[in-house]
Amino acid sequence: MVRSDLADRLVVLAIGLLIVLGPVVLLVLTLGFLMVTGDLLVNQVTPVEFLELYVIDLLLFSAFGYGVYRLTLTLVESHLPASLDALEGEDAEREATDTSDDAE
Repeated sequence: MVRSDLADRLVVLAIGLLIVLGPVVLLVLTLGFLMVTGDLLVNQVTPVEFLELYVIDLLLFSAFGYGVYRLTLTLVESHLPASLDALEGEDAEREATDTSDDAE
């Protein structure tokens, strides 16, 4: 039980780090691209603007992640049971034909 709790906590920690650091990576890539194209000079951006960009990226990243989570959950709950039932029916038919072929 202790090992399972530790694994669960590590997963939660990894997800938390991804949520916090994902927008940072996106922000760095965006600012790097803008500097390369010449549309942005580093001395023109204040720390408050960096913070604003980070918060916007964090909110968008979290909203997108939550949307993907809800979509996946909905698909799994509604479509997966029907798909599994269909696969079980096909497996049963194959086993029935295999046993009838073996009997002959």
